[in-house]
Amino acid sequence: MTPFTAAAVQFTGTPLDPEGNVRRIEAHVRRCADEGAALVVLPELCDTGYVLSPGLSRVAGTLPGRTGDLLCTLAAGLGVTLVTATAVRSADGSLRNTGLIVTPDGIAATGAKRALWGVEPEYFTPGPPAEQAVADTPVGRIGVAICYEGGFPEAARRLALAGARTIAVPAAFGAARLPAWKLLTRSRALENGCHLVAANSTGTSAGLTFCGHSTIVDPHGARLAVLPEGEGRVLARLDPAAVDEARAAIPYLRDLHRVVEPGPRTDTDPPTQGS
Repeated sequence: MTPFTAAAVQFTGTPLDPEGNVRRIEAHVRRCADEGAALVVLPELCDTGYVLSPGLSRVAGTLPGRTGDLLCTLAAGLGVTLVTATAVRSADGSLRNTGLIVTPDGIAATGAKRALWGVEPEYFTPGPPAEQAVADTPVGRIGVAICYEGGFPEAARRLALAGARTIAVPAAFGAARLPAWKLLTRSRALENGCHLVAANSTGTSAGLTFCGHSTIVDPHGARLAVLPEGEGRVLARLDPAAVDEARAAIPYLRDLHRVVEPGPRTDTDPPTQGS
């Protein structure tokens, strides 16, 4: 594959205003495409706003629905791959925070958020344990970790083991946990030899304050771009060859079995000390 430009969009959707938010989403995606982006990652729940209230179920759509249709139209018309996470009403009436990967050919993968943060379980049903959005796209194989899930090394590792070479993190990450955000975005890229494109919310909305710092990280854990605060976007050129180089230089995935599959214990094994 040839190098491509990725973009992380940073903004916070207006609470419970999907019609207004989809217009903002379209404007951001079009600007990114005009600037050469082939991959655009949008924040978590950017179409409804990250608002945890009974009104969320009222404005949430189905798939493809309003947001899915817009993303499919933009992806096809602009020749880009889009990633976000949106509130989706399932056929059984449950609400799921669902990651989407959309290519010019349509919705390539979906996967509901499994690790729900704070009061999210009061509004969302978690996805099945094995469910993750990962798919082949024109810019390579992409996997999605939604916000809090990015803090779990296991979630990103499963994406990498499923073949993901870029990890997309749509997020509404709180300002109080900015140090964790800065650490996890670099760590998940380094641990898996992946590019990471993380799009976060910014500012204050519905009584919540978000930390911004949308970022793009290379497979060695180095930041290629970051937007500390404010609405906007960051772009960086990603070279797929860098993934192969990083995985050869530090072969975490190759040697993983040496760590997670210990040999059988015998009666002669000494007891574990200090744990």
